[in-house]
Amino acid sequence: MAATPVSVVTNSFVIKSLPTRTYYQYDVVFKSADAVPQRDPKPEQRQRLIHAFQVTVHPDLFKPRAIYDGNRLLYSSKIIDNGVFRVHGSNQNAERNARGWWEVIITRTVGEPIMPSNVQKLMERGEATVETTTAINLLQLLLSQDKNQNNPNNGRAFYVPDGKQPLRGMAVELWRGYYHAVRPSIGRMLVTVDTTVSAMYMAGPLIDVCLAVLNTRDTRRLAIQFSDHDDYKALLKHLKYRLIHVKTPGSNKLRTKTVRDIVPAPVGEYRFHNNEGEPTTIAAHFHKAYQITLRHPQTIGVVTSGKNAPFKVVLPLEVCALAPGQVYKKKLPPDATATVVGFAAMPPKERLRLITTGGSTQQQSPIQDYDHSQYLLDAGMMVDKEAIHVRGRQLNVPTLQYNGKPLVPRDGAWNVVGARFFKAQTMKSWAILNFDTRNIPEELTHKTAQQLANCCSQLGMTVARPTALRTCNPQDVERALKQICQDLGGPQQVDMIVVLLPAKADLIRSRVKYACDVALGVRSQCLREPKLQRANNQYFNNVALKLNARLGGCNATVDSPALKELKSRPFIIMGADVSHAAPGENRPSVASLVWSHDMDGAAYCATSSVQLPRTEMIVDLQTMVDTALTMFGQKHKRGPASIVFFRDGVSEGEFDTVKKEEIKAVQEAIDTVWTKFKVPEPKPKLTFMVVGKRHHVSFFPRSPQEGDKTGNCRAGLAVDTDMASPQFVDFYLQSHAAIKGMSRSAHYTVLQDEVFGGDIKKLQDLSFALCHIYAKATRSVSIPAPVYYADLACARGKFHIDPNSNMDFEGSVSSGGQTIFSLDPWKDAFKPINNGIRGAMYFL
Repeated sequence: MAATPVSVVTNSFVIKSLPTRTYYQYDVVFKSADAVPQRDPKPEQRQRLIHAFQVTVHPDLFKPRAIYDGNRLLYSSKIIDNGVFRVHGSNQNAERNARGWWEVIITRTVGEPIMPSNVQKLMERGEATVETTTAINLLQLLLSQDKNQNNPNNGRAFYVPDGKQPLRGMAVELWRGYYHAVRPSIGRMLVTVDTTVSAMYMAGPLIDVCLAVLNTRDTRRLAIQFSDHDDYKALLKHLKYRLIHVKTPGSNKLRTKTVRDIVPAPVGEYRFHNNEGEPTTIAAHFHKAYQITLRHPQTIGVVTSGKNAPFKVVLPLEVCALAPGQVYKKKLPPDATATVVGFAAMPPKERLRLITTGGSTQQQSPIQDYDHSQYLLDAGMMVDKEAIHVRGRQLNVPTLQYNGKPLVPRDGAWNVVGARFFKAQTMKSWAILNFDTRNIPEELTHKTAQQLANCCSQLGMTVARPTALRTCNPQDVERALKQICQDLGGPQQVDMIVVLLPAKADLIRSRVKYACDVALGVRSQCLREPKLQRANNQYFNNVALKLNARLGGCNATVDSPALKELKSRPFIIMGADVSHAAPGENRPSVASLVWSHDMDGAAYCATSSVQLPRTEMIVDLQTMVDTALTMFGQKHKRGPASIVFFRDGVSEGEFDTVKKEEIKAVQEAIDTVWTKFKVPEPKPKLTFMVVGKRHHVSFFPRSPQEGDKTGNCRAGLAVDTDMASPQFVDFYLQSHAAIKGMSRSAHYTVLQDEVFGGDIKKLQDLSFALCHIYAKATRSVSIPAPVYYADLACARGKFHIDPNSNMDFEGSVSSGGQTIFSLDPWKDAFKPINNGIRGAMYFL
């Protein structure tokens, strides 16, 4: 049956008229004009300085106003003479020798004038050049300028404090905001607007912030006298380089300072020389100069002077407040995920309303404000306020094949009750090790064993009673695992080790996974105590899904015309991803490749490696593909006729690099293997697609009757023609049904298609089918299973390193005050998966 044509609403808006002006590019440099030089201003400070420069200092020079990118570039439709200008950070009437003055040095660049009309070449003919890229960046700046000057932002998204929510146990809060970005489509330029969420440093009285960092209400915890104390280190890590407001005693004026350091308690007794050269303490100074008696003189203090200052400026916590709107760029802990998801989730209808109209005066949608932006008015740029409707296709839902029972998903989900795995495995020699005897009594251990065995058996697995149930010392994980393997006849004789863990057991889990995956080569499954306390059949069914797949079974296969065509000859489906450390952390990136090795595209192997931090291209891809092809050939005694490669996590700006480096690496691996093993079959055809998840394009049903039960478009929506890129063959596929909030589509870009000859419908069908074979779920997922598996394999990179080593995924050495990263120690420490489970889906 053919797919059904549908029409849906998007969160994209047409740019009705492009700017007609020509813009000139200028380089901007900030130089402190203080007697004591300051550091380079932060991005938000730079925005304020340029705004003051244009509006207050030289309004006559900037008519119309120039556009500033927040970093080094300024764009003006009027030619400006090069010059050096003085600007104050907050008060242009300040005395000339007062602090806060900056020199703004503006110099015309050698770049050609920018004509926004250059984007016509891209829209009409797909010609991407330096000129078109620069023109699109300028359009983006025109859209963002007003909002970015008045709100905390990250360039393409701005945030407001309306309805903010604190994160429990952290001095961090969640803010809502709007993302808005220009994107080209065939024959038109679009603006995509979406709601978004960001973590911000908690604002307010600094003493309250410090208490929140330590998760306490007791101010005595802030009386830290030693710099090697854990609380001291936590506070320094959180506060360093943060902006604070300092209220001038006897005045309503606030001064903005940067925290450079903290000093041990008691701050009230910190001694210095006053302006008269007399020795005094901070407590005495505040009492004498401002008639203020410090309420908390026993706490730590903050330092706001730089290391080159002639004297140290130390302030008590109680006279400071952390400035609002400072983006928190560090990685949030796993236990914050549920709060973030809950805060961000909203019904599709409500999301579309916020996008088109806004939620309040403060949280106004940028679509409603574009008409009032002086920058857009000056440029002559106009954006339609009506979201566009686009044509799509509702793909047929594929049938899932269990053992003797076909299942057709409904609303993106299916129930396995009464079904049996397509290929069920045996679990005879297995054990349960309990590392949380305090909260998991022997009775619960036995109950877990019985329920798990029953659910596995009902799904078709052959499961014996566990060979051993033991309580173990969490301080000696490796010994417990080695002992159980020895008692059961060696790792190769053990089908599975089920490990029971406390609620918070990251270190224990790391030790378990390293020992099982790397040192011993035995399959393992970890279960946490809070889950076990309320576990039911559904929970143990989900565990059984992972156990069967880990043991080499196949939970279900999927019927699909494209997959059926692929299965006519041997084939491999590959997925690849690269994961990076959180900003500010000096650790390597982890690259992973997974590949199918069965004739249903359901069973996968994986390999991983480390590479230099923030490197997006997969450095060892040729070696990885070589490994995959070799293992496939050893199993099937022949090479594949086709390879379908899904690449995750690559931005549009890197597509050309992917073509030149990664597709070339895959082809070279094929050449090497075919030559090395003298493979008689023709070399395989290659299809290579990039799967994007962070594109912000969303689709909404035109009416409730056309959507699913959560108000989203139904799973299987494919959109191509009306949203197509002028540069690449691409499509959007919404393959899952959200349980709560918005269903997100994935964006597929086809960089090469030899397998299906550019038939986009077959590529959509195959991608949708592969979203139904994710072994851990009985729901279709948002991206194809091999992409998900590559992501999981990357996340397990930390388990490849011995937890007893000194690397601990924090490896770096310092030299001359600068951090130098060396990859070699990481490569030495990063161990491969043990051959005993090399062909298993250990990464689930």
